[in-house]
Amino acid sequence: MKKAVEILRRERKLIMMHRSADPDALGSAIAISELFGGDIDISGGINRIARKLLDIFQPKMVENPDFSQYDTIVVLDTGSPSQLYRVPEKVSLIIDHHMYSGEWRSAEHKVIDERAHSCTQIIKRILDNEGIERDGRVSLALLIGMYTDTKGFSRGDFSLLNDAAQCMERARVDINFLKELTKDDNMSVKMAVLKGVQRMRFRMHKNRLIAWTQAKSYEGAVANKMIEIGADVALVGSERDGTVRVIGRASDSLVKEGLHLGRIFSSMGYIMDGEGGGHDGAAGFTAFGDVEYILKITANRIEGEISRIF
Repeated sequence: MKKAVEILRRERKLIMMHRSADPDALGSAIAISELFGGDIDISGGINRIARKLLDIFQPKMVENPDFSQYDTIVVLDTGSPSQLYRVPEKVSLIIDHHMYSGEWRSAEHKVIDERAHSCTQIIKRILDNEGIERDGRVSLALLIGMYTDTKGFSRGDFSLLNDAAQCMERARVDINFLKELTKDDNMSVKMAVLKGVQRMRFRMHKNRLIAWTQAKSYEGAVANKMIEIGADVALVGSERDGTVRVIGRASDSLVKEGLHLGRIFSSMGYIMDGEGGGHDGAAGFTAFGDVEYILKITANRIEGEISRIF
């Protein structure tokens, strides 16, 4: 972690995140920019909830930057280069909590901890380990990332709650503040969820429900709702510009039994000439072909993994 801080202290720094950056990615970028300086690349877009952070922090942002103008490029919360809007030729530092795919081998330095519940949690630990003080603003950025990436602390462990409590104390906010900040009343999301659930298909295997559907947008929100209403595994497929994208979620109970969607989706992406990866309970992959066919063979693969576990 000392090496990571040495890199973060360099001048002329660009901070990059995955496309449609969420509050964990943007919170991580804001924390680093506030403490060490650097421009935040938002070329790949920012999701609805993360946009609320822009009003609070007003970070220094750039779009379509010239990579040659930067000596140091830091990539946050990004499991593979394909998740970036544009891929730089050289990367100085990777900080991430997704399953490592091996695709960042050329990076100068990597801090990857799959056991961490958010990228912001890793950054907090880097700061703590190196004795770097953080004020209330930085603590708030880190706290928002931890809160959103764990669905409002609905999953996690003592280390997460301990890290979050320390940030909450410094930021001087409470749970109600976080709930209001991250509340999503977007009507388009509600409609996408209802349509996705309406199209949902499912089957039982080893007393576990595997469900799948298609959605044109907000796939993650659709998958989350499918888990919420009873599915043990939720698969949501979409097709854009000839590329099929599958988003998956797994119930906490099935993850505890040993299912790891990140590993499954990594191999699915490889097999189908795409890319994939993620966490044990939340992952995704890209492929080429018919959406419904890909969803069904993914469901079959999930069945095989459940049979192996049980």
